[in-house]
Amino acid sequence: MSYVYAPKADGNHAEIVAAYESLYCRVQDTHKVGGGFPDIVVKISTKRGPVVALVEIKTAGGDLSKSQLRFIGEWGSCVTVVANREDVIAHVERVRNG
Repeated sequence: MSYVYAPKADGNHAEIVAAYESLYCRVQDTHKVGGGFPDIVVKISTKRGPVVALVEIKTAGGDLSKSQLRFIGEWGSCVTVVANREDVIAHVERVRNG
């Protein structure tokens, strides 16, 4: 018998997605990709055109796994880690004002 690894969404996953969507961002759920790939891909509209960001969702006090740390180490600043609505707002503002 073989098993397929199916990552579980963080408890705040739906809240984070809703926060991005409330700020007129497009969200693609990728939490089941595995291998440290971030939980969502977000398209943020700016005056300069759309910006695509990889976003790792963590609960308050949640730690990044080894595979997530490795992915972030390889992909760098295009990965943002958020845990709450305030993090989402700060991320979107930073991209839109940057």
